[in-house]
This record gives sequence, structure tokens and C-alpha cells, in this order.
Amino acid sequence: MQAPFPPNLSAFPHSPYASELQRGAVNRSFSGGFEAEYLRGQLLGNRKLIRVTCVLAVMLAAVRGLEQLLTDGWPIGNLILVAVVLVASAALAAIAWSRSFERVYLPVAQIVVPARNMLAAFSVAGSTALGQPEVLMILPLMVLGPFFFMGLSFRVALTSVVLTLAAFVAGAVWFGLAAPVTVRSSMLLAMSAAACAIAARHLERWSRTSFLESHLIAELAEHDALTGLKNRRVFDDQLVRLWQKAIDEERTLAVVLIDVDQFKAYNDVYGHQAGDQALRRVAQALRSLVARPHDVLARYGGEEFVVILYDLDARRAEALAERMRVAVAELGIEHRATPSGSITISAGVAVVEPSRERRSRGALQLADQALYEAKLQGRNRVEIMDQDAYSVLVTGVFADGR
Repeated sequence: MQAPFPPNLSAFPHSPYASELQRGAVNRSFSGGFEAEYLRGQLLGNRKLIRVTCVLAVMLAAVRGLEQLLTDGWPIGNLILVAVVLVASAALAAIAWSRSFERVYLPVAQIVVPARNMLAAFSVAGSTALGQPEVLMILPLMVLGPFFFMGLSFRVALTSVVLTLAAFVAGAVWFGLAAPVTVRSSMLLAMSAAACAIAARHLERWSRTSFLESHLIAELAEHDALTGLKNRRVFDDQLVRLWQKAIDEERTLAVVLIDVDQFKAYNDVYGHQAGDQALRRVAQALRSLVARPHDVLARYGGEEFVVILYDLDARRAEALAERMRVAVAELGIEHRATPSGSITISAGVAVVEPSRERRSRGALQLADQALYEAKLQGRNRVEIMDQDAYSVLVTGVFADGR
């Protein structure tokens, strides 16, 4: 038997998708904006099915209305019911095929489908009482449609089917449908509704679980497995994206390159498992200080971390890097090979004004140069390079021993 994915959700404390799975959200609505995202995905995925179903509903209502018009002595009340059902079905089909489908369909369908099906069920009861029992075959369609073909949520579909059953019973009483026919039809409709509800609920739970797991997989692919931070690939992509954004909006961009001081010596003395734990704690300390929407914190590789700070001037960027340095020092992780006796970091800050003539990698090169300077000055410090240094930057290879 295949093990469930993921095997240990507690290993992803910063993932909102893992949190939703942990709290059993597949059994109810998602929190935050996930519910709207899920419903939108379901709606767009079922768009063709919804459109075809809406067209078939219009055709069925039109045929039913034409049949009644051609039948002598048909009650005017029944004709009005069929006309209203036809208009409602046509309106829903028009929305399903319109450009406003994504925005308008669900809010309208949640009201129109239950109301239309109630009127149709009431009309079916009347037609059956007038000697047309074959129309009872329409009832199962009014159970299947809301659950599987109209793009409705489980709760709305269940409400629609319950109201449809109630409307049929009310119509049977109103039109004087024979009791045995009413009971048999109602029981069959109720059993069909129960079976469809069970199947629909199972499918919705599967769909919600798949939604969370697929997003979690995509999220994990963007994160470093050890620290939980963004990985190098994501950083590279975000640096290019934010570079272009800064050009378009005429904003500054700061890159902070961080290195854990004497980390090789730490691993040699305390072991790699302790080293991994130390990196996790350093990452957590850095994460607590990088919280703005457009800022990016990533593990750059080994014991190096990198931060992109959008629209932050040199003074504030340097101050934030200094707070990072202090936060790591205050962790108090023992490291006897350093002058302070605990793990510290060095940081190089580059603050530039992006332009189309230069590339984003230049900012990273500048931050690397600033980090190299921090190492030369004794480590456990912050050095900054500004726009003037950027304008004369020459790509090269730094000396060993950073």
C-alpha cells in the first residue's frame, strides 16, 4: 500500500498548504484565499462540461415547452413554469459562454440552479399527474447535474437536490398525484440523491487533497530542504523579475549576501549534524527580519544566504543587515573557533538603481565584493557598496580565504 503524501506534515511548518492538510481542511472550506483559488481552478477546469450541460438544459426545456404548446388543453400554469425554466436555463447558458464566465457564473448559478430545478420538479409532478409519467425521467438529471455537471460546490449542490425533492413532493400534493406514484418516485429520487451525494463528497475530498498536495509539491520544489528558505533557483528567477520591476517603477534594489563565519571549522569541531541544526537556526533568525511582500530570502549555497530588498535605500538596507548580524550573534550558538565564541555572520550589501544597460548579476557581484571586504576586515560585520561602486564594477575572481 502506497504511503500517503507527505509522510510528515510537521516537517513543513512554514507551508500554508501543509497547515491546511494538517487541520483537515479537505473536509471543509479552505482558509484565507485558498478557497477562492480552489473554486476558480475547479470552475475553469470544468468550463467545457458546464457549457455543454447548460446548452442541453436549454434544449430540454425548449422541447418540453414546445410539446406542451402543441398539446391541447394544457394548464396555463404549467406553461408558465416551463417558460420560466427555459428563460433561467438560457440565461445561465449565456453566462457560461460569455467572457464574464469566470467572474459571474458561480454567484449566479448558486441561486439560479436550485430555483430552476425546484420549478422544474414542481412542473414534473404536475405533468405526471396529468398523465405523462415519462417526464419522471427528468428527475435524475436534476440530481446528477448539480453534483457533477454544473460546477457547484458540494454544499450548494446538496442544497439544490434537497430543495428539488421537496418541490417535487409539494407539486405532487398540489396537483393530486397518486400517492403510490409520489412515494415511489420520491424514494427513488432520495436514494439517487444519497448515492450521488456520497460519490460527490468523495470526489470533492479527493479534489481538495490533490489541490493542496500539488501546491505543496510545487512549493517544496522552490525551497531548500534543510532550512526551508527559498532555494538558489528561485532566487535567480526573483532577482531577474525584481530587477525589471525596479526598472519599470524606478526603484532601488538591495542585495545582501551573508556568510556564516568559520563554518567549516564549526563542522570539523561539532559535526555535520550540529552544523545543519545551526544553519536552521540562523535561517530562522534571518527569516524573522525579512517580511515585506517583495523581499526574498534564500539559501545561496553551503553556509551562504542571500536577501533581495526591494525599494530600500542604502541606509535602511545597511541597518537591516546589521540587525541580521545582531540577531544571529544573539542566538549564542557555541563556536570556540571564533573570537566571539559563538556563531556569527558577515554580510555584504549592494544597493543599486537598476537600469536596462546593466544586468542583475552585477548587483550580486557587488554584494559579493562587499562580503569579501567584510571578511578582510575581520568578519562579524557588515560592509556596503553603493551606486558609485556599481558604476565602476569590474567582474573578476576574488582571492581565496574569504
